[in-house]
Amino acid sequence: MKRWKSFFGISSLIWILLILFVFTEAFLRLFAAPSEMWDHIARYVLSDVIINTILLVSVSSFLASFIGFLAAYIVTVYDFKGRKIFSLLLYLPLAIPPYIASYIFSHMLGYTGIIQTFLRNQWNISVNPNWFTYSAMQMGIFVFTITLFPYVYITAKGYMQKYLGNYLETARTLQRSHGNILLTIALPLATPAIFAGFTLIALEVLSDFGVVMYLGIPAFSSAIYRSWISLGDFDSALRLSAILMIFVVALLLYQHRMRKPHSISIHTRIRPLKRIRLTGISEGFIVMFFVILLMISLLIPVSQLLLWANVSYANIRWNQFGEMLFNTLTLSTGVSIVIVLIALLIANYTRLSKSWLAVLSSKITLLGYSIPGSVVAMLVIFFFVTLKQVIPINTHTTLTMLIFGLILRYLGLGYQNIESGMRKIGLKFNEASRLLGKNYGQSLIHVDLPLLIPSLFAAFALVFIDVIKELPLTLNLRPFNYHTLATQVYQYASDERVVESAIPSLIIIAISALLLWQVIRWIIKEDN
Repeated sequence: MKRWKSFFGISSLIWILLILFVFTEAFLRLFAAPSEMWDHIARYVLSDVIINTILLVSVSSFLASFIGFLAAYIVTVYDFKGRKIFSLLLYLPLAIPPYIASYIFSHMLGYTGIIQTFLRNQWNISVNPNWFTYSAMQMGIFVFTITLFPYVYITAKGYMQKYLGNYLETARTLQRSHGNILLTIALPLATPAIFAGFTLIALEVLSDFGVVMYLGIPAFSSAIYRSWISLGDFDSALRLSAILMIFVVALLLYQHRMRKPHSISIHTRIRPLKRIRLTGISEGFIVMFFVILLMISLLIPVSQLLLWANVSYANIRWNQFGEMLFNTLTLSTGVSIVIVLIALLIANYTRLSKSWLAVLSSKITLLGYSIPGSVVAMLVIFFFVTLKQVIPINTHTTLTMLIFGLILRYLGLGYQNIESGMRKIGLKFNEASRLLGKNYGQSLIHVDLPLLIPSLFAAFALVFIDVIKELPLTLNLRPFNYHTLATQVYQYASDERVVESAIPSLIIIAISALLLWQVIRWIIKEDN
């Protein structure tokens, strides 16, 4: 037992020291004298970047949280036609990357888009183009709202299904109105879950690169990229990254503060929730709400991509496309497997040890997932440049850099799922196995791992989905002439060849949806 504990501890310590080295070296560089370009950025650019980032993150996160909570409340509390189908389909917008949605809706609303073209050609109606004008900020908020609301839907739905039953029965006995139950019972009860989803949405918006670059929104991700790649000013990009991290840390600290008062608020015995049956006009309004929501967030984007795929099919260079698909699948699979193995080592150590090192390992492992991809890419390059002073290595962007950056970025996601699974099964089965003569390693392989299969697959699937959609890390760290489906979609959009991006976009969405569907099945099974 002590030998296995030492093995897991040393393995965790090596990885944690590596992560700390990556972040510490970049942090120390902030104290160097700033470049001349930084003075210009601080005087003329920084205020606009901060204001736009705050506006984009706050409004998108609020609207997505509102829609996600409302949808979760309705499918949890009420029974109506199509409820089961709607409750499943509401997970799937997460399979559509926000940058792909921004390409679709921007093109659809343009003068040559399907809406205005249809009105002119089929109905001979010449509409005022100003009717379809929008600001980049408005489109960005819209896209993030319709693609990210499932984060709150998932967290709030699971929380209310578990705890709302007792309070709902009491409220109905006291003849509380539907609005009163929603505002005074469900909303306060689900606040921790809502804010957990809100935080995930805010982190996604902060780390986004594709949407803000395509729409031209002066946010941190686009400012970092332009400072680094366009202007070649690594120092300014690093300082912008440091300011962005202040927002990330502030958000995480506030989430931790929000969770504390609610962590011991529920002591009551869980009672099965009896749904309220809706009929007539109220049922019609609810069904219409979900139909419109799913049309905007799922049906319209996928239908538009299918139409474009039919048009652009003949223009695809299938040899190059097969290579991109192979790169995408091998990279995503390899990174996901490595992350699951490393997360399993760290999760075992935190399970066996309650020391300060185990707690620190857990916290630092989760750190990477909260850092935007463009920032991680900078840190990785700086790490390899520093490492070259000790070891003679190639400091040009390589596949090794890309894999290391992706592991650093998404290890926290895999660790969360595996650590959660280990916390549920505990040590009792492992201890029983050791009482029967097996050592810890044998008990882990033959007893714990079979019980952890859902958590291991969830970790693999969620990491795979994020890696296949990852844009800034892959774009900045990939070797020369190395393309994935995500980078090719971005390249098509940058070249104003959005129609040709349809087939790689559909494959990204299809693979993500299939893996997400399997994770959903396990979530539903666990909720039941």
